[in-house]
Amino acid sequence: MRLKALLFFTLFGYSFLLFSQNSEIDSLKNLTENAVSDTVRIDAAGILARKFRSIDLEKTFEYAEMALSMSKEIEDLQRQAGILNYIGIVHYGLGNYEQTLDYFYQVLSIHEQTQDSVQLAIIYNNVGLILTDLGRIKETIDYYKKSLKIKLSKSDHLGAANTYSNMGLAYDEIGEIDTAMYYYRLSYKIDKQENHVSGIYADLSNIGDNFMKRQNYDSAKKYYEGSMSLMNQIEEPYYKAELLEKFGNLNVAQKEYDRAKEKYTMALSMAEEIGAKQIMGNAYKGLSEAYKATGDFKGSLQYYEKYSDIQREIFNEDQARKLAQVENNFQIQTRENQISLLNKEAELKDLRLEGNQMLIYWMGGIIALIIFIIILQYRKNAYKSKTNMLLRTQNDEIKEKNKNIMDSILCAKNIQQAILPDDEKLKNVFNEAFVFSRARDVVSGDFYWFAERDEKILIAAVDCTGHGVPAAFLNVLGNTLLNQIVHESNVLSPSKILEQLNDHVIDSLKSNKVYVQVDDGMDIALCMFDRNTKKLSYAGAKRPLYFIHKSELNVVKGDHYPVGGMLYDTKRNYNQHELQLQPNDLIYMFTDGIVDQFGGESNKKFMYGRLKKLLTDIVALPLEKQKEAIENELINWQGNNEQTDDMLFIGVKV
Repeated sequence: MRLKALLFFTLFGYSFLLFSQNSEIDSLKNLTENAVSDTVRIDAAGILARKFRSIDLEKTFEYAEMALSMSKEIEDLQRQAGILNYIGIVHYGLGNYEQTLDYFYQVLSIHEQTQDSVQLAIIYNNVGLILTDLGRIKETIDYYKKSLKIKLSKSDHLGAANTYSNMGLAYDEIGEIDTAMYYYRLSYKIDKQENHVSGIYADLSNIGDNFMKRQNYDSAKKYYEGSMSLMNQIEEPYYKAELLEKFGNLNVAQKEYDRAKEKYTMALSMAEEIGAKQIMGNAYKGLSEAYKATGDFKGSLQYYEKYSDIQREIFNEDQARKLAQVENNFQIQTRENQISLLNKEAELKDLRLEGNQMLIYWMGGIIALIIFIIILQYRKNAYKSKTNMLLRTQNDEIKEKNKNIMDSILCAKNIQQAILPDDEKLKNVFNEAFVFSRARDVVSGDFYWFAERDEKILIAAVDCTGHGVPAAFLNVLGNTLLNQIVHESNVLSPSKILEQLNDHVIDSLKSNKVYVQVDDGMDIALCMFDRNTKKLSYAGAKRPLYFIHKSELNVVKGDHYPVGGMLYDTKRNYNQHELQLQPNDLIYMFTDGIVDQFGGESNKKFMYGRLKKLLTDIVALPLEKQKEAIENELINWQGNNEQTDDMLFIGVKV
């Protein structure tokens, strides 16, 4: 939501710029022809280029090229960069993004040569914005990171906050909403420290937008309300109207249609004052949907007609703008063709005068080229033979290293299996039980954990971030910490175990100077079963508990945040749920690799609904048969698709 605008360089000398503001065009033209100082002539041509921008684009480019040519003659790199940047911005206004990018790259080359860090930060920002318009988001992020590095080194806190916000918008654009949230929060933290009201307003709105994408409407509402509390301190009416329109969308999503009507009406009023037709159209459409939802179909139709009218206006204006753009581009191209034609005529004249001399040069050059090609071919053949021999040697080395790596991974798998509990322990405690586990790679990030203290039985299904070797390291860390908390600290309450595990995971990763990803952590379903009272205590971190009583499936949801990870507050409290179990009740815990597996005729995820139906269908079977049914269903569903994630499913019968 931050204002994304191209930044200008200092184009012309400051003292002359003050003087020129009150000068006439004729006086400036006279200076370009007769001024003694080269820099004065360059600055005069540059100011003429700016003055003609809204009058005659052909003249704009003519004087800009004149200023650029003169600055190159005296090797004034600062003025060259400023003029090139201005030409790029003019092309941006015409919608010529590729040409804008070409000029910005020339500016970038100059500032990399002069090592002007302040101007480098500006041009990195400008290049990033153009790449966004071209849909090249990955490159956009790279340039934002370069700009951010400079701003941080210069302690430009507000500049860094702006770049963090832009990076969040870029990651949101490519669907990486967790990473986007990370950068929004960094921006908010700085703006809060600096008391930068407009920045805080934008940050809260961006975070609200991010929660809307997650369909976490309560959190989105919290941040939209925070942004609205600052509305009276924001001068730009466009962003006020935009926030109100988005708040209306939130109200519709929460089926608060009267509030939605209020927000859309306020947004519409502000948008009409400034002629923001896109927001007007969105508000009309939102009002149409709100009235339709409340059964007022006449009102809905009226607003939809207004929405259609405004869309036609936007389309017509867009077409007119594109037509003007085509005309301007034609004029520019005609001018460039004329210049090119004059240059070619001059070149032809020079060629006629130098024809005989060039013929001699050509003959000598051809002979030298033939000799060079013969020598080059000989050296190429010798180099090719040497390279082939080196490649064969390296290939053998790579094969040997791959074998060693695979041996190490298999060894790690054996160690992992030795550390984790045996399935038989679970079966010895309960009448019937099963553990179904299938790693996506050789080693797994999902693991089953079991502990027994007197009459208390603890069981956990744990899903570590990622899969493969990195997740396996978290796997070992989680298993070790769980054993330490239960057996050494004597903590048996599932909620308290998760709270201590969260603290230990974060402390372990930080104290060992591990590079922590935003979401490094674990999703866990953890139960404690008392054999005497048949009472089950459950706490979950992003994982549910399924239990079946008298053939009816019930779901107990865990908390929405994981153990570990950097997206949430470090200190977290987990809710504990108590269930009184009866004989033949069934308990299920599983990781998300089950429901996220792609397959079926439409290549969709397995999803929770399909899993619930499967469990309901097989409820009468013995647990070993249930395990076979679940495994067969997943195999049939997956088909020829690759396995999406590690899988773990635990079933217990009381």
